[in-house]
Amino acid sequence: MKLTFVGAGYVGLTSAAVFADLGHKVWVVDVDKEKIKVIKKGKAPFFEPRLDELVAKTVRPEDDGPRAHKAGNLIPTSSYREAIPEAEVVFICVGTPSKKDGETDLSYVFSAAESIGKNLGGGYTVVVVKSTVPPGTTEKVAEVISDVAQSTAKFDLVDSPEFLAEGSAVKDTLNPSRIVIGASSEKPVRILKKLFSSFKSPLVICDIRSAELIKYASNAFLATKVSFINEIAQIAERVGADVTKVAKGMGLDDRIGPKFLRAGLGYGGSCFPKDVESLLSFSNHAGYEFGVLQAANTVNSEQYRRFIEKIKGRLGGLRGKKIAVLGLAFKPDTDDMRKAVSVEIIKSLLKEGAKVSACDPMAQENAKCVFSEQLTVNSKQLRFAKDVYQALKGADCLALVTEWEEFANLDWEKVKKLMRGNLIADGRNLYELEKMQKLGFDYFGMGRN
Repeated sequence: MKLTFVGAGYVGLTSAAVFADLGHKVWVVDVDKEKIKVIKKGKAPFFEPRLDELVAKTVRPEDDGPRAHKAGNLIPTSSYREAIPEAEVVFICVGTPSKKDGETDLSYVFSAAESIGKNLGGGYTVVVVKSTVPPGTTEKVAEVISDVAQSTAKFDLVDSPEFLAEGSAVKDTLNPSRIVIGASSEKPVRILKKLFSSFKSPLVICDIRSAELIKYASNAFLATKVSFINEIAQIAERVGADVTKVAKGMGLDDRIGPKFLRAGLGYGGSCFPKDVESLLSFSNHAGYEFGVLQAANTVNSEQYRRFIEKIKGRLGGLRGKKIAVLGLAFKPDTDDMRKAVSVEIIKSLLKEGAKVSACDPMAQENAKCVFSEQLTVNSKQLRFAKDVYQALKGADCLALVTEWEEFANLDWEKVKKLMRGNLIADGRNLYELEKMQKLGFDYFGMGRN
């Protein structure tokens, strides 16, 4: 089939590359011309495991490139005029960030819809909203397209939310847990069933507004699960239990399951915080106060403060102390700094007068952009180390924030020699409590001692 993905982010580019690899002709369009330039060179403009390889394999080379004789299925472009007219299915995969009041900013969605409408061809097109949008948005997108499309254009709107996770986006796209199709007529459903036939995943066919709400309900439930286990961790610390053992016992119940039961520093990233805020916002507009979700949100916002207070208590204050922050991205296997808890932790440490030496395998350059103001004002108080051992040199505390695999098996004898102090603040329960204590470290995890 001929497909177009509007938005070359995690969802759009990953999906486009996967479908191109499956043999479809795929355009990926983005108004960011620099991003498109990177893709044309066979690279992803962000870090995601396996994606560079897939883009290089499928992208259509530029005329003067070394692979100019090969015709790739993936066509990157900044031109809607090029990407839309031939497409049988157009996917809207643009960002839906939160406004200051938590309401969803839909400006990118409606802008994309207008550009799609102006460039629809004379044939029939299925327009699919994959961006996470509040119930009722897809119907508004249809209105925007209708207002600008030519009278000969025929189209149907569908909502089909994505469920991929950063760090495993390619795998999740190839092996979706479920495929949700929200439509008001049968014709677009038949076309999407054909498109998705290569995936052996359960299909959920429903009305449009239910499809829109499924994504929010899923993410909000998982966010609540994270906050719940973090609350249990607080109790575990106070009664002398180990939350990792509690979580294991809970997770073996198939009604609960083990996923998202790791106590730590809370959830972050581009999805959970945004979707929780959005669901709270539009539930309030609908006249309902979502108490459970509000509590989960509050718990999450307090989690990093508890971590800092524990470090402060163990060190007897933070002023003049050097803290080695290991991990900056909001989760392993990504370079995404959006809503990363490391940002709040580092800002709080600096405010308390601590010196911070930070490192991350992939997110370092993005982090430097986030902390550009702090680096300009006082580069001596915040530094980015070239590796974990440089970060630990002279440190009073090792603060594990993101559980990258390379942080799991450090040379602990070398760590002891490098550090000035011996405090290990394990924000992700990555290390074994007994092992750290035997090595002579003053160790604490989350909900473990």
